[in-house]
Amino acid sequence: MAVETALTGLQAEINCPVCLDDLRDPVTIECGHNFCRSCIQRSWVDLKGRFPCPVCRHPCQERHLRSNTQLRRMIDIAKLLQVTRSKKKRQEERHLCRKHNQVLTLFCEEDLKVLCPLCAQPPDHEGHQVRPIEEAAPHHRQRLSSYIEPLKQHVADVQNLIITQDRKLLKLKEKVQHRRWKLASEFEQLTQSIEREQEAVLSRLVEEEKDIRQKLFVNITAFSDHIFTLKGVLTEVAEMSVMPDLRLLSDIKGLFYHCGRLRPPDVYLAQLKREGCSLPPQYLALQKIIQKFTEEFTLDPETAHPHLLVSEDKKSVTFVRKRLRVPWNPKRFMVDPVVLGSEGFNCGRHYWEVQVDDKPEWAVGVCEDSLTRKRNQRPPGWNSCWMIQLYNGDYMARGSVPVSLMLKERPRGIGIYVDYELSQVSFYSLNDRSHIHSFRDTFSEVLKPYFYMGCDPKPLTICAVRDYRG
Repeated sequence: MAVETALTGLQAEINCPVCLDDLRDPVTIECGHNFCRSCIQRSWVDLKGRFPCPVCRHPCQERHLRSNTQLRRMIDIAKLLQVTRSKKKRQEERHLCRKHNQVLTLFCEEDLKVLCPLCAQPPDHEGHQVRPIEEAAPHHRQRLSSYIEPLKQHVADVQNLIITQDRKLLKLKEKVQHRRWKLASEFEQLTQSIEREQEAVLSRLVEEEKDIRQKLFVNITAFSDHIFTLKGVLTEVAEMSVMPDLRLLSDIKGLFYHCGRLRPPDVYLAQLKREGCSLPPQYLALQKIIQKFTEEFTLDPETAHPHLLVSEDKKSVTFVRKRLRVPWNPKRFMVDPVVLGSEGFNCGRHYWEVQVDDKPEWAVGVCEDSLTRKRNQRPPGWNSCWMIQLYNGDYMARGSVPVSLMLKERPRGIGIYVDYELSQVSFYSLNDRSHIHSFRDTFSEVLKPYFYMGCDPKPLTICAVRDYRG
């Protein structure tokens, strides 16, 4: 009875003094009274200067209407309470078994169903645990309360997952921006022949970002929907846990079934494909170079320093401590442990690969065939050599102007590409096909592959391109 009185009083408070109906878009005026926005505006429509309150006649100085969002929410709650109370009253009136028209006084634990004494008779519930509603309700009320904290935790966990997925969106943007910069900077060092490959790779990256972004948004939306469902179930559990015994046990089966089937969406793991983005853009260009311009080169034993041993197939060279007995030859290097390739060229485009593995000192590249090999010329003239060198743990690009190189990792092999017409020499790491350095100079005579060994016993090998992939 007290609840009905309170609801009646609340209903009176949420009525507009002008239209005497529920407040719609409530606003508060200067004196503190509340009205529907449209009602107070109609009351003041022809007034100027002073605007009296329809309730207390307080003269307001101006038409200043403050929206009362808190009161609007209270009105919504009051309406909900009225609907709930009406529904509850209708439900409590149905205390009789529909089948037997008997009072519902029992509860079957196996079927989770309220029964009348006739329902409990065999055969429908034979062997089932059937007990009075007064005993069953406290048990299931307690069981319901055990769902509240796990559901709250479930909501918190899913909210944390949404935060994590939002962070992935930011990280995705940062990674894409970084990789886009990297791809663009590497493309600047390539020739015009690979511009189409650059555009294709960047396009795939954009499409992949778009696809991942869309999937992340879908995943976050799924988690938001799941939270909405969880909150609905949580509200239902909380409301049912305070219901009268009969109402509690009448609907408890469906609620338990619903709670038991709650499953969160799968977490979408955003990850850029290595094939699509991690490979440098020149990978495709290098593949094109390999397919078109790979040549078989061999070593020229007649140019090899006396401490260098060239293999029988002329593909590998090794430094030996004991000086070899070799015939005198004007082409032979006598100062540095160097050997040249047998084949030279003064036109066209050429590509070959050299396996260096973990040699502590080496240099590979090309030189002019007329490179001075006299005993008193050390080091050789850099104006006629273009090479990549490892010396004292540092990598250098040696040409007319030496350049220090900062490599992310030690290359196991070096790919060398020469475009004679463009006077360009480019070097690639065979670990990941990444570009190391390019020279632009002027070629005026025959070029030959150049190999500097250092003084360690580990070999340098001209490797078959189809067999070696770093």
